[in-house]
Amino acid sequence: MLYDEESIEKTLLRLKLNRERLKETDNYYDEEKDKLIINDYYSSINFNIGELDTLYQHLNNLLTNTHNNVLSYKRSRKELHSWVDLREDGETKSIYSGKSVNPEDLILEDFRYEKEEKELFESISRHEPLLTDRQKEEFLEMLEDRSQFNIEHVVPQSWFGKLSPMVGDLHHLFTCEINCNSFRSSVPYFDFADYNPEAYREVIKNECGKRGGDIKFEPEGGKGEVARAVLYFLLRYPGKIKGERKNQIDIDLLIKWHKEYPITLHEKHRNHAIFDLQGNRNPLIDFPECVDLLNFSLGI
Repeated sequence: MLYDEESIEKTLLRLKLNRERLKETDNYYDEEKDKLIINDYYSSINFNIGELDTLYQHLNNLLTNTHNNVLSYKRSRKELHSWVDLREDGETKSIYSGKSVNPEDLILEDFRYEKEEKELFESISRHEPLLTDRQKEEFLEMLEDRSQFNIEHVVPQSWFGKLSPMVGDLHHLFTCEINCNSFRSSVPYFDFADYNPEAYREVIKNECGKRGGDIKFEPEGGKGEVARAVLYFLLRYPGKIKGERKNQIDIDLLIKWHKEYPITLHEKHRNHAIFDLQGNRNPLIDFPECVDLLNFSLGI
């Protein structure tokens, strides 16, 4: 469903109400309440089973069977900007650079994009016999390039054919500057020996990261978040990544980042908010130690 006047107003109103809620600290993330939910959600899982393949399968079944609400990409964008990706101060930050942005601007930008997208498709439909699928995609990319921010799929859409439910799964979607998103493109994550981007973590930097050709990208920030999101994807969607990309996923690196960069309050907030929307959770956030109890290669 495309945005219309009513839906954009509803989304902006939801954002306003959610920002008001943030005046009470527990409304951003209520740890005690979430502990009860976590205990109930994983009640059927024995984390001490001692068999990596078996625990992987049990968690895969849980994440799949509880993913009760499959969101479209457009719906996910609304939810991301109005609540899921908000920080404690009511702002949103780019996952790689840490640059802050007003989420209201993101919602209005989405509205503009979807309006132009609708107009573009109406125009394309009149000339469809003359345009290839690639040309249509280029028109859409041109629209996105006019925005300052868009959505980063930490597992790039091209890796799984832009298919549902992966494309709208909020667990691996993050707000990102368009230049950082384009800079990373669909390049796999990497750890350069001579690059230490988070040495001064208190400083907000504008850079996106370091890239080496089409096969290496190390983000400026957000390493722990993206690592846990990709590991969730491997746990939730085994076999969905296209063959030519399977060998480009460095599981050892993802586990390394997961261990080096602790879970943030923002991640806990996201995990709970996404649970409310989709019905499933990210076990790497709820039980970070389980990373050593799972055979993630089964997801490839």
